[in-house]
Amino acid sequence: MPTSSLKTINQLFSKLKANPEVDASSLCEQMIELFPTLFKEEQNNFSASFYIWAEKFKIKCPAIFYYARHLKLADNFFSEQYETVLSNGPALQAAFHENNEPAAAAAVGAFLGSIHRTLGNIDLSLKELWDAYGQLNKLNRFQHYKLACSFHIGSIYMDLDNEEALPILKNTLSLAEKLQDSTFIVYTSHGLGKFFLKQKNYENARLMFQEALDAANKAGIPILISSAETELGNYYFETGNYGESEMLHTKAADARTANKFIGGAISNYIRLGEINMKLSQPDEAIAVINKGMALAEQIKVKPKMYQLHLLLSEIYHCKNDLSRSLFHYKQYHYLQEQAGKEDNAKKIKNMKLVFEAEQTLKENIIIRKQKEEIQKKNIELLETIDELTITKASRKAKAFTLLIAIVFFIFEDTILHFVFHFMPANNFWLSLSIKMVFIFSLKPINGVIEHSLVKKMIKKKSKVLEKENYMDNAVSTDLYFAA
Repeated sequence: MPTSSLKTINQLFSKLKANPEVDASSLCEQMIELFPTLFKEEQNNFSASFYIWAEKFKIKCPAIFYYARHLKLADNFFSEQYETVLSNGPALQAAFHENNEPAAAAAVGAFLGSIHRTLGNIDLSLKELWDAYGQLNKLNRFQHYKLACSFHIGSIYMDLDNEEALPILKNTLSLAEKLQDSTFIVYTSHGLGKFFLKQKNYENARLMFQEALDAANKAGIPILISSAETELGNYYFETGNYGESEMLHTKAADARTANKFIGGAISNYIRLGEINMKLSQPDEAIAVINKGMALAEQIKVKPKMYQLHLLLSEIYHCKNDLSRSLFHYKQYHYLQEQAGKEDNAKKIKNMKLVFEAEQTLKENIIIRKQKEEIQKKNIELLETIDELTITKASRKAKAFTLLIAIVFFIFEDTILHFVFHFMPANNFWLSLSIKMVFIFSLKPINGVIEHSLVKKMIKKKSKVLEKENYMDNAVSTDLYFAA
């Protein structure tokens, strides 16, 4: 994996930390776009450190905290912790919608759609993927996730033999090349290669698989290179070129084992076992299958284990070693049954999670509508209170002004004598002039007093509202992530 991805994402993080109130959404989006290109360990470390930093913005700037949740969810997704993503994804989507971040919510939808496809829930998958794609296409944001949606939609249509698969995959590849997104240049080329292979259009299929390998080598990303070698190897296996297929699968298996892509390496060993069986090399087949078995037992993946046991059973049967053949056949049936039970239990659990997530989403919509109605009523109430506040301040101001006028007229002679002690006390015109000036000054005095009282009341009210908003945000954030 190129170190430039981790370096760039850390630079973006440093920029965000320096000034979190400027372009936070844009910087977070760039980090989320780069996140899939990191190693698993790098993804885990970065998402954890970002989350710890973002927690202090939970109230002050909740959007940053929600993006931290997005990175944690992405880490769960790439670590295949699908139950966690299905459980937490809808609540995070609701939080993003609440903070006017529909594009980020749609990017979460890309995860959910992809997982539903993996679990075989095609209808749910297409719904999530089309909704997310439509939103991202309209807003022109999170391009990597838009490509993910388009790729999965095209792949599902291909599996269903839908004629729309080809134009969708071609458009996805065209956009991926325009954006220079190596991941989806490779994966979409694989999709097109499989489409042509399915139609027995072998030359176009080979060209697409070769194009994928060239793009992966150019990007220099190990997981893409081994994936492209595997797909081209599968093409050669299907077309009977077992020598080329064996070379590519061996290379991919070694690279995947070295980079700890264990599941992929096991698939390579299964294919190598099949190749050696085709070449009538049973001992070599047993050797590579045992390598795959050791890895499968290490990570306890029953579907891979029962495939390997079935191959061993067939090989020993060909060698007329019936006792070993029977042993592996029994293991195959036992593990297949166990895997089926586990798969069914997982499907039930996941369907329950999906149902609960949809219920939560519906409840959030109802709560949001109720909140909007309450806010509307609060605005009307505040307007009424403001009117009453101004009226109350006006009355108080008039009372103070009247008091000042009364005091002046009662103590007029004393005040005049004190201020103008050099003037004669019985000067009528002077007394009249001062009275006239004072009378005309009463309105401005009343205005100043009223303004001062209103300002004081507004300041007091602002403090109360600020405290209420703080508590409201705290409750809102806790509700979204209480689970």
